[in-house]
Amino acid sequence: MEKLKNLPEIILVNTQLPENLGAVARSMLNFNFKKLKLVSPEFNLNHEKIRPVCAGADIVIDKTRVYENFDDAIKHFNIIIATTNRIRSIRQKVISFSQLSNILKNNKNKIGIVFGPERSGLDNNKIALCDYVLKINTNKKFSSLNLSHAVNLICYEISRIGDKTNNINTTPHKAKKSELINFMKLLINDLDEKQFFLIKERKKIMTQKIMNIFNKIDLTSDDIKILIGIFKALKKRGK
Repeated sequence: MEKLKNLPEIILVNTQLPENLGAVARSMLNFNFKKLKLVSPEFNLNHEKIRPVCAGADIVIDKTRVYENFDDAIKHFNIIIATTNRIRSIRQKVISFSQLSNILKNNKNKIGIVFGPERSGLDNNKIALCDYVLKINTNKKFSSLNLSHAVNLICYEISRIGDKTNNINTTPHKAKKSELINFMKLLINDLDEKQFFLIKERKKIMTQKIMNIFNKIDLTSDDIKILIGIFKALKKRGK
């Protein structure tokens, strides 16, 4: 069975411990993953505790890119998958490893898999920007996984996926996250002007829910261009 040619990239958000970064790099290279992005880590990439733990996976550390915010880190991806071992009140489509297999088989989509900070996991604002949530089933009475262990588990499962199976891949070539985020900014700003958010304290949660609606749809770049065109035409007509 052939292996996937277009491996997902790993994205770590607000990682706290430099030792965990070293262990993540080691786990990634074990399964030939080499592309790693960090969002606002709580340490510098030159931290002395990283290299000893990575145990020779320097190629991963050397190529790691660091971003100040989540939006910039994901903007060039078509599909973003959040990871969790617990279900949130605001959720995207929760998928299993077998469903992940079908998503990964579309080589046209650039895919990122996101891991949250060690102490709390991903917050709802970031999950709202993700297309799917990959749930890692663990012991309900002791569900906490070390960050590097979670990365290791997922990289291993993906390494077992082949490009060719009897399943028909129906995952379309989705729009980049930057396109969806730009459309959402237009929409939210206009809703603000129209006083849609009557209760200001509810704006944050309503924005997440609106983003969830669009993330449930497999929007292409052309779809978003059409939506923006409709939006601008309606706005112009309303003046």
